[in-house]
Amino acid sequence: MSLLNGPYRLGALFIAVSAALHVFAFLVGGFSADALRLIPVGLVYAVIAYGLTRGWRWLAYVAFIAMMIGGTVALGSLWTHSPVPQWWTIAIIAADWLAALALFVALWRPAQATGNAA
Repeated sequence: MSLLNGPYRLGALFIAVSAALHVFAFLVGGFSADALRLIPVGLVYAVIAYGLTRGWRWLAYVAFIAMMIGGTVALGSLWTHSPVPQWWTIAIIAADWLAALALFVALWRPAQATGNAA
């Protein structure tokens, strides 16, 4: 059985990648405040990715908006002086926006009925 299952599995995958990039940014950016500030965001993203594997549609809506905002914030920080390299920030932007795209596609489809049709 796969760890990534459910209708939002592709979005959960990209959010998990983004979470890992956030949590391990200190490896490429050193133990600076800018790099360590990303760790709590990464932990929240990991919890969101876990919730999406449970098939929680309400969380998919929240995650869709959070990924769009997160990618935009990362884009805004791309041109600032930071010890985290630009290529790492670009990877975060790509993971966030790919997650938003995957969640948009998954949310566009109607919710699957869970009850028995009579």
